[in-house]
Amino acid sequence: AVLTARHEGGFCLWPTKTTEYSIANSPYKNGKGDLVREFVDACRRHGLKVGLYHTAAFDAHEALRGYKGPIPKPLKWGSTWGATVFGALKAGGPAKLEQFKRVQVEQVRELLTWYGPIDFMWSDHWDARDPNGVWRAVTDLAAELQPDMVFMGPDTWVPGNETGHVVYPMWNPVNTVDGTRYSRPAPTATDTSVPNDYGLLETDALTGHPLGKFWRVRECTTHSAFHYGGWFWHPNKTYPRKLWEHLDLYYRTVGLGANTIINLPPDTRGLVPEDIAAAAKALGDEIRRRFSHPIAETHGVQTGDIVELCWDRPREINTVVTMENIANGQKVVRYTLEAWVNGRWRRLEPRNRLTATKPYNNNPGYETIGHKKIDRVQPVVTDRVRFRCLEAVVRPVEIRKLAVFKCDPIRRTYDSAYPWLSGVDTIFEEAHGGLKRDRDYRGGPLELNGRRYQHGILLCPTAGTRTGVAEFDLRRWPRAKGLQATIGIEDMTGRNGSCEFIVEGFIDGRWKPLYRSPRLRGGDRPIEIQVRFPEGMTQLRLKTTDAGDGINSDHALWADARFIE
Repeated sequence: AVLTARHEGGFCLWPTKTTEYSIANSPYKNGKGDLVREFVDACRRHGLKVGLYHTAAFDAHEALRGYKGPIPKPLKWGSTWGATVFGALKAGGPAKLEQFKRVQVEQVRELLTWYGPIDFMWSDHWDARDPNGVWRAVTDLAAELQPDMVFMGPDTWVPGNETGHVVYPMWNPVNTVDGTRYSRPAPTATDTSVPNDYGLLETDALTGHPLGKFWRVRECTTHSAFHYGGWFWHPNKTYPRKLWEHLDLYYRTVGLGANTIINLPPDTRGLVPEDIAAAAKALGDEIRRRFSHPIAETHGVQTGDIVELCWDRPREINTVVTMENIANGQKVVRYTLEAWVNGRWRRLEPRNRLTATKPYNNNPGYETIGHKKIDRVQPVVTDRVRFRCLEAVVRPVEIRKLAVFKCDPIRRTYDSAYPWLSGVDTIFEEAHGGLKRDRDYRGGPLELNGRRYQHGILLCPTAGTRTGVAEFDLRRWPRAKGLQATIGIEDMTGRNGSCEFIVEGFIDGRWKPLYRSPRLRGGDRPIEIQVRFPEGMTQLRLKTTDAGDGINSDHALWADARFIE
């Protein structure tokens, strides 16, 4: 468990000696409280590892202390916040920067000496290349005071997003941009990396390198994959996603060899809301139900390219869990899984469908393993399976565990149902932040030109392709003869954003255009469309483009999109 001991605003949840901006000057327990102490003690009582969040480079209170320049109110993240805070630091000159560093170092010293062993520190926006910078000082201090602690940056790395996705294949070994432990992983030729000047980790979607010099586990920190409403609690906006979405998060992070940290935002009572807590418990219960009782599993590390697992009688299986012995490194590049059926070995066909868009893999096969790979496979009745390594970085390959299960399929459910497109499953989708059904990005109602819509899909173009795509299999809905929708830029963006809306049909083996809108901008009057499906059309594709001017605020809404018969 991880507590945000001090976020970017600078307020400390422990009675620090470095600033008056802390819990000691709050009404909580008449200024005698210490939430970090309470959190650490509770974790240890319940057998949880202790994690703390602290971002040394982002401290608005300390940066603005004594600053005489203009301060826009309120400071807005992503616009005025960074320019004002870092402008104040720069305006103060070397003396201000040195004082700022001293405060950060002493705060980390307090956290790592007052509370006993800390297992993990989430050091948001980490980049320690500057030998005189605050991150270098804090990184060295953490290594000195708690050498066994996992420190985000030199020990773990974020996956390139806050939506709970990791690349696949994925390597924990990495090379760094300057060859030292103080810098970020270096991208390979096929990686997505967006440079920035403020230490944001979420812009690097990096594969890692099988011969990398440093070991950095992927740490998937997410709010949007678990609940609506952002990192912080908001009334009527913060509520959990569905259990199937939480399971999808587990399979696409832990199931691909990563760790995941889900956000549990406290409300104004200082408590995790009941619905968020219940959803977290339900996810934990479901994971235990699925994976606590394998049909069969190996015991002890198995060395070699082939590992077989047998059990007493033929049983139906649909899930295989494979774990490498990463104490001796990550080695497997490609592998296959096979079952003994009718007197011969038969390849187990992977069925790893995930909610993901490029550069993330929505249907991973048999490539890297690392700590753990969970493979869902075409169900088969057998009493024997085997793992075969097809390619390795170095041999011998070491498999820590091979286990088989029969798990219930993940059934996707939606608030709507046919004929609404928001209630119909897609066969392919690609949208910035994922396709949204019946809600806007913040989990609120859909609006176009001041009118609210109960149904609709938000299909925002991605940065990579500058398009958003949703495809539907019409063979599942033979009565559907056309599409009806109201299209436009969702009101949340104001007058920003611009998109084109496109409808295509798959006929006689190729996609054919059926409709293309003019460019629609934020605030424009929506357009009502009705498109008839030609005879023999088997698939429907909805597309949105960025209209040639970038994807910012391109909240393309197909409101009240429905099949017509």
